[in-house]
Amino acid sequence: VTVTRAAPSGNADLSNLVLSSGTLTPPFAAGTSVYAATVANIVASITVTPTVADATATVKVNGATGTSGNATLPIFLSFGANLITTTVTAQDNTTTKTYTVTVTRSALSGNADLSSLILSKGTLTPGFASATTSYTATEAMTVTSIIITPTVTSAGATIKVNGTTVASGNGSPSIPLNPGTNTLTVVVTAPDGVTIKPYTFRVMRGASGFKLYLPLIKR
Repeated sequence: VTVTRAAPSGNADLSNLVLSSGTLTPPFAAGTSVYAATVANIVASITVTPTVADATATVKVNGATGTSGNATLPIFLSFGANLITTTVTAQDNTTTKTYTVTVTRSALSGNADLSSLILSKGTLTPGFASATTSYTATEAMTVTSIIITPTVTSAGATIKVNGTTVASGNGSPSIPLNPGTNTLTVVVTAPDGVTIKPYTFRVMRGASGFKLYLPLIKR
């Protein structure tokens, strides 16, 4: 009886490569080894799930041994281009193939706009819109305090209402209103930490004349 032992496989292809965020360009194909992907600036890390075409092959992602069909540990992304390499070694321990993905993490946003602004008392006229920079409202003399709920357009932007940090979409601490004119401020700092947009409120308690001024300062 003659027994012929098959030679070790030389297949070092991947059958799939998936990112937890972003889309491969071009779409994955086993014969294509170079890819690019773009993710938003808020994406600080991603995982990679490589699947080998031959179950006897082994795989490493950025030099760390992986398991076919399973996601890697999170890979930190700096702003700008990040090179991720996936190297497959065939069963013969000689044949290798490296797939590269350049993942570009967008720079931090300079958007310091509010997408929403809600008052606990009174109504803005006209209704809030990011492009509108001046509003009016009337507060009765019986209204002794107000809460402002601002929401940012860009995730990662920070807000201060009268100097107190407020989370986007949450109400500020209750702000006392004196009879007559009250000056309130809402300052938004964009994720880039440079672009600042201050909103200044002049609230008239007991009279009409609530105005919102939106000067933009970019330093």
